[in-house]
Amino acid sequence: MFRRALFKRNFNSRQLSNWNFTKTEVLLRSTIERKEFSQKSQIRFLTIHNVNSNKFTSSSSKESTIPNNKVISFNEGSNIALKDKTMSELIRSYTVYKLISIPWVVNHAPSLISIPKKLHLSWLFNWIIKRTIFPQFCGGETDEECVDTMYKLKKHQIGTILGLSIEADLDKNGSLSDDEKNMKFNQITDEYLKSIKTASKQSNNFIAVKFTGLSDPVIFKNLSLTLNSLNEIFDQFDNDRDGKLGKSDLKKLFIKSFGESETHLIDKVFDKTDSNYDRLIDRIDYYNILLNDQNIFQLIMNKSTKLNKTMDNNFNKLLVRLDEISKTARQYKVKLLIDAEQSHFQPAIDYIAMRLSLQYNNFLSLQDGPIIFNTIQMYRKDSTSRLQRDYELLQRNKTIFAAKLVRGAYMVGERLRAKELGYPDPIHDNKENTNKSYNGAVEFLLSKLYENKRNFEAKNVNDGSSHDLNVRNNPLEVMIASHNQETIINACEKLDQFGIDLNSGAVYFAQLYGMCDQITYTLAHSDYPVYKCIAYGKVNEVIPFLVRRAQENSSVLDGRATVEQSMLWNEIVNRLKFW
Repeated sequence: MFRRALFKRNFNSRQLSNWNFTKTEVLLRSTIERKEFSQKSQIRFLTIHNVNSNKFTSSSSKESTIPNNKVISFNEGSNIALKDKTMSELIRSYTVYKLISIPWVVNHAPSLISIPKKLHLSWLFNWIIKRTIFPQFCGGETDEECVDTMYKLKKHQIGTILGLSIEADLDKNGSLSDDEKNMKFNQITDEYLKSIKTASKQSNNFIAVKFTGLSDPVIFKNLSLTLNSLNEIFDQFDNDRDGKLGKSDLKKLFIKSFGESETHLIDKVFDKTDSNYDRLIDRIDYYNILLNDQNIFQLIMNKSTKLNKTMDNNFNKLLVRLDEISKTARQYKVKLLIDAEQSHFQPAIDYIAMRLSLQYNNFLSLQDGPIIFNTIQMYRKDSTSRLQRDYELLQRNKTIFAAKLVRGAYMVGERLRAKELGYPDPIHDNKENTNKSYNGAVEFLLSKLYENKRNFEAKNVNDGSSHDLNVRNNPLEVMIASHNQETIINACEKLDQFGIDLNSGAVYFAQLYGMCDQITYTLAHSDYPVYKCIAYGKVNEVIPFLVRRAQENSSVLDGRATVEQSMLWNEIVNRLKFW
C-alpha cells in the first residue's frame, strides 16, 4: 500500500519527500530491525525508496550495520540526467511533454499527421518534427548519429539498445512489385547489419529488430492464421480434455491439417517428443513438434503460403535474412531484441523467434549467453500462458529462455481493429489487469531464477565446486522494460529477496530514450544493469513510432508526462535563478 501512495502522480516533490519519512520509515525500520535483508540489500532498498540510510540502526546494536553511502532518489536520478542537457534541450523537452499531455492532440494524432500530406506540406511538417518531437525520442536518422548519445549514456553506466524504427502493416507495401519489395527488405537487412557493428563499439549492447520490416507483412498474417488453426484443432481431438493426445489422435489431427500422405511423419517424431514417455504428448510437446521438425515446418509454410511459389520464395528469403542478422550478432557479441508487433502478426513472430532461439540460445552452442530475445507484450490476455509455454518448451530443449517484458505499444490500434472486424479485444480490459499480468510475469521469471540458484547452491554443498549463476548457465535472461516505478521497485525487492547477483547477466532493466530518465539514472547509479532504447531512422519513417510514444504517455504511463514536465520545469527555473 505504501508504494502505491508513494508514486501517486498528484503528489508534488515536497509532499513526496515529507511522506517518505513517515510510513516508509516505519516499514523499513521494522524490516531492518528484524534483519530480514542483507547489508547490501538494505542499502539498495533504501536507495530506491529515497530514505537516508544513516537514520536506521538496529535497536539491539550501538553501531549501524549500514555504511554511510550516498542515497540516490528517483528525483536525484532525474537531476543527474538533466545536468547533461543544454538550456535549449530542456525547453524543447518541456514543450514536447506539454504537447503530448493534451488528450485532444494525442487522440487525433493520426488524423493531424495526414493533413500536411493532403496539403502537400509534408516537407514543412517533417522539418518541424525533426526539430521538436524527433530529437526527444530518437537518437538521429542513422545509427552513426546515435554514437554520441551512446557514449553519453555509457558515462553513467547505461547501455544501449539501438532500434531502427521501421515497420509495416498490411497495406504498407501494396503498390510495390515483388522485386521492389525484396530490394527494400535487403536494404533494411543491411541497415540492421550496420546497426550491429555500431552497437558493438560498446560491450553488452543490443539492437532491436522488427520482423515486418524484413518481409511482406502478409507472410506473418498467413502464418499466424495457420498457427492459430493448428492450435485450435488440438482441442478438437483432445476428447477427454486432459490437454494431451495419443499417437492415433495426433495422426488424425495431421490428416485433417495436412492430408493423409503426411501421417508417416508422426511415427518419426512422436517418440522423440514424448517428454515423459507416457505415450502421450501435451500442448508443449505438440508445439515442439511444430517447431523442431524441418519437414513439418515445410508443411506449415506450404499451408501458410497456400503453395504460392512467390510467397514461399519470400518466406525463405526472410529466413535467410534473419539467419544472416543472427550470425552477425553472434560474431560481434551483440544481442537481438525481437520486437513484438500487432496481434495479427504476433503468433508468426513468436514462432520464428522460438526457432531462432532453439538454434542460437542452446546451451551446447553458447559462448557469451543467449543472442535471441523475444518480446512479450503483457497487456495481451494470452501473454501469461504464452510466456509459460515458451519457457517450458525451451527448458525441455536445453535452451535458454531470453525475453524482454513490455506492457505493450499498440493498444489503440489493437482495440480499433478488433472492433472493426468483430473479434474479441485481445488486450486486458483495464490498466490494473495489465499491471497484474506484467508483475506476475516478472515474479514468475525471477522465481525460476531463484529456483535454479538454489539448485546450484545444493550442488555446491554436495561437491564443493562453484555453481554461481553466470551468462553460461542461467536458465533464462529477462529484460524488464518498464516505465512504471512500482514495477521497478517490486523487481528490485525480488532480486534482493532471492539474492540474485546483479552481475550474473540474468536480469536487465530498460526504458525508452527520452522517457523516465529519473528511473534509468537511479538504477544505473545503484549498480543495476539498465539500458536506453534509442530509436533512429528517417523522420517520415519514424512518425508511427512517435505517435505510439505520445499515446503511451497518455494511456499507459498515466501521468508520467506530467512528472517529466515538473522535473524539466524545475531544472529550467533553477538555471534561470543561477544566472
